[in-house]
Amino acid sequence: MSAELNLLFLEKKVEASRLCASLTEPFATGTVPCEAKALIADYDTVLKRMDEALNDLKRLNDGLGRDGKLEEGDVRHLRQRAEVAIGEIARVAQDFAAQIRFFEAMNPGEPAAAVKPILERFDTIDKATREVTTKDGPEEGDEIMPEETGAVAEDEADPMLM
Repeated sequence: MSAELNLLFLEKKVEASRLCASLTEPFATGTVPCEAKALIADYDTVLKRMDEALNDLKRLNDGLGRDGKLEEGDVRHLRQRAEVAIGEIARVAQDFAAQIRFFEAMNPGEPAAAVKPILERFDTIDKATREVTTKDGPEEGDEIMPEETGAVAEDEADPMLM
């Protein structure tokens, strides 16, 4: 299967995770009553899918440079899409972690203790997303635009830009 198609399926997994975060939020905040065990099972399911998607995205991102069939521009485009999806995984993991922290605050005692391992796993996923960095872009602190050296002479100015 082509890299583009694999990436599309992975992007949809990430989108599904984001939708799951919006579905579980009312249960975590207590606006809709639920059993803690059912919520923990839902978190665990989403967690496994997000972890799989993150690992697949990392593998795909690492393998893009080795694929001799893709042009350099295509590789760069696919890497950018993969990094956006990885960034989305980080945001979803942060959303779930916030939900769990709220759930812990609203349900002290045994329910809070039961979700603690799930919270740690979401935090681990969030930290793992930071390992993937852009290799093509400028380094942090580098100047993106060259310094202006002065005014452009009128004969050097492009009339189409005026």
